[in-house]
Amino acid sequence: MSTSNTEQGQDQLPPGIDFSAVRPNQSWTLDGYPIVDGKYLDLATGEIKTHTGFRRAGPPSLSIYWNNRGCVTGPDPFFAMGCSSRHTVTEYLARVGEMLRQGGCTISSLNATTYAVNVIVMTKLSGAEFKGRLRQHGLIPS
Repeated sequence: MSTSNTEQGQDQLPPGIDFSAVRPNQSWTLDGYPIVDGKYLDLATGEIKTHTGFRRAGPPSLSIYWNNRGCVTGPDPFFAMGCSSRHTVTEYLARVGEMLRQGGCTISSLNATTYAVNVIVMTKLSGAEFKGRLRQHGLIPS
């Protein structure tokens, strides 16, 4: 019985990513039950049910949230976004540091736990520019 989504093979990762730092992704129901082989145990009823609705990532994946506190103008502003990551928290934070070295954005606040990273930035970059940098450093899915 498989508890992870491992479709993404080593050859599908962007260049330079250490596959050993990438963890498998566990799918969860929106109300917090782990999904295994398309089924979950509904603790309220004690029944094993087939999952057909939306899914979200959960441990061991990271829950990621980015927010821009900078003064935003222009036709394509970056305000906020959420996603999940298969990296460990240590690997994810190292990638954040690499992105910051490029300039164009500063950290206003950063909070990291084993399964969540919240990054508050100040940037004037457009939404496309900022998301491009996040993708370039493997911080959001391609």
